[in-house]
Amino acid sequence: MPEMVAHHSVEDYELHRALQSPVELLDQDIAFAALKKFETRRNASGLMRSAWSNAEYALNLKDSSDDVRSEYFHSSQLLTAMALARPKVHQDTALNALTLSTYLPLFSKRASDTEVSADDCDEVYRSLGQAMKYLRPLAVDEPPQWRMAEVASLALSARSHQPQLLLYPASPREEASAMQLLNHDSYFLDNGGKIPIQQKLVPTQKVYDECIKILTMQPLLDKAHRKSGRADKGELGEQVNHLLSLIVAEASGQRMEREELTFLNVMTEAIVAHSFVVNSEFEQVVAA
Repeated sequence: MPEMVAHHSVEDYELHRALQSPVELLDQDIAFAALKKFETRRNASGLMRSAWSNAEYALNLKDSSDDVRSEYFHSSQLLTAMALARPKVHQDTALNALTLSTYLPLFSKRASDTEVSADDCDEVYRSLGQAMKYLRPLAVDEPPQWRMAEVASLALSARSHQPQLLLYPASPREEASAMQLLNHDSYFLDNGGKIPIQQKLVPTQKVYDECIKILTMQPLLDKAHRKSGRADKGELGEQVNHLLSLIVAEASGQRMEREELTFLNVMTEAIVAHSFVVNSEFEQVVAA
């Protein structure tokens, strides 16, 4: 287990442990408290907090029956639909709802110890691509939306077709906790634990706990443009929009040019490489 940072209280230690572990290992009292805290929220963002709390509580009920867990997953899906139906729902909230809805079938499999398959990965890729397309048809001169860039990383991990390389979205509890150095946007599962990922567009001076792995998009995009032979990569915003547009196109079944496939392949390998921080098998995987 990684060495613990200095803490000021038992509460800090427990928060550190809770954020560093998958929700399946969370103290059930904490999961239940979150469930009750947000169950009366009725605006779109509050409904999404409640939806995530239901999903996490279902994942946490490892000793309960499938029927009991299914009730909470079903509630999470209904709350997600309610959030999307709210008038003038913020785009970030809508993308959060569509992302959670995409992953609920996989969370259900995790809760019942059912193996996630390559077909599940393919469905995640298609679903996230459609979510991005639905929210905004992308044009190269539009500024990139940071939430979409985070979802792009999720999609690219699913594009690998390898369940062990799948990134999962972090819940609001994990993404915006009281202990900022432990906040993360996504995570890989790793032998019963998790590898938390904090995603940045450009290098950051912010300090995070040693268990958090930083995923910086700019150098990855530069490498993908260089490897694919794209003549004019443009400004960073254009690079991000180019990535988003390619994911939307491929997920929609459009025919891709060789340069475009090379770009996506390089980005896919770069994203999933972050799951091998403690795993020496990476070169075998990317060579497959």
